[in-house]
Amino acid sequence: MTHILFADTSHPKPYDFEDLAAHAMGGTESSLLRTAQILSIHGYQVTVFQQYRSTVCNQQTVHFIGPDHLTQITSPDHVVILRKFPQLIVFQKQFPGAQFHLWIHTYKSWEYVLKRGIRLKQPWQLITNSKTHATHCDKILNHSFFGNIYNLFKPKVSIKTCYNPIPKPVITEQIPKRDLNKLLFLSAPNKGLKQVLNTFQQINRHLKELKLYIANPGYREDHPEDIPNVYYLGALPPEDVKHHIATSLCVFYPQNTFAETFGLIYAEANALGTPVLAHDIGAAREILHPNNVLIDADDNYQITKTLVQWQRELPKVNYREEFNVGAVYNQWRSALGFS
Repeated sequence: MTHILFADTSHPKPYDFEDLAAHAMGGTESSLLRTAQILSIHGYQVTVFQQYRSTVCNQQTVHFIGPDHLTQITSPDHVVILRKFPQLIVFQKQFPGAQFHLWIHTYKSWEYVLKRGIRLKQPWQLITNSKTHATHCDKILNHSFFGNIYNLFKPKVSIKTCYNPIPKPVITEQIPKRDLNKLLFLSAPNKGLKQVLNTFQQINRHLKELKLYIANPGYREDHPEDIPNVYYLGALPPEDVKHHIATSLCVFYPQNTFAETFGLIYAEANALGTPVLAHDIGAAREILHPNNVLIDADDNYQITKTLVQWQRELPKVNYREEFNVGAVYNQWRSALGFS
């Protein structure tokens, strides 16, 4: 049985499927868990290493371990390092016979190409979470000035794309009624919240019935501002998040300072039939439903006009099969060389 090890060396506390079901969780961590589950149910042996885990546990046929247990597992065939390039060096020493993959969820600056100059014992490939993200990384690593120099004496970095899996909504009860004056911001505060708040205050002068509800994944504790018609929800469990999405006019995300490499909120909102009012930045166009128009985050008139149009008739958006279990599984099979 092929053994796949996912290694998260940076998240400050352990997390598992029980946490995913009951608590707010960041998109990177939730995507790792769902991906591990998908590979496990398809017959692979999957281990998740977490730097800050002190106990071993098994959930849904996925094995969770910490640093004290790393030497006790069978050698993996594939090691997928989350985020941190230096950990490739560490884990290559630990498992010299494995194939290595670096799974990143952020855009990189031009300096990232210099990592190609670091000598590693084994080759590695990069896994991104959207085609937009892959194109960005390919340009930096393989087609920039320094990238072209490295190409003269080193192979190009192999880059694959595996979407974040999005569970298909199961309608188990009556669909709640939408509040056409309810807007929802559902991201970490560093993802453009300041601009979103400024924009909301401007349009709220004209659309006075609008209310903005703000939630976050729970890993940022920024102190909120006291603004009329703005309500802070804090960190919400998944079922509450779904309810707020389903009862909102839209996810309100008019910012152009933070580019999503995937944007779970894009896909999760559309899956529940809720549009996202978003700028054309990062992977927004790729991930959002084709009927979900984009706006200019600096154009308050366009934003106001779009909201009024949506209050009259919402665009028809829904779940995209590109993010389902089967599709994501096939993407990982390809990335790991199983197909």
